[in-house]
Amino acid sequence: MLTSAGERFTLLVVGFVFVACIATLGGLLFTKASAADGVLDVSWTAPTTNANGGPLTDLASYRVYYSTTNPPCPGGPFLTVASSTARPTPDQKVSVRLTGLTMGQLYYVAIATVNSRGMLSGCTPAASARARRP
Repeated sequence: MLTSAGERFTLLVVGFVFVACIATLGGLLFTKASAADGVLDVSWTAPTTNANGGPLTDLASYRVYYSTTNPPCPGGPFLTVASSTARPTPDQKVSVRLTGLTMGQLYYVAIATVNSRGMLSGCTPAASARARRP
């Protein structure tokens, strides 16, 4: 079974809170950078249940979709983030940095889960934030 990406997640975007689903975007560090050196830091609380309400026992990875158009999922580019466990514990945090983005550009981010058999869940509702300096 797969977790429903639309359940049990909180999405925060660089200081703006979206109660939507899965991620926290934010962070800060000043360095000299080109326009294509923008970043977004994404973190989320891992799901613990499947779409049917049963315990999640076969989580393999996440797909972090991002795009300058909304919705980013399922057609936009994505970054795969391996799950550290097939059975996440309550309040377990996961994070990743999206790099190579255009600084100041608005990006939309959504997340889906992938189980051990390669089955993909639906995507979370998108949240948006502007890429910033690393």
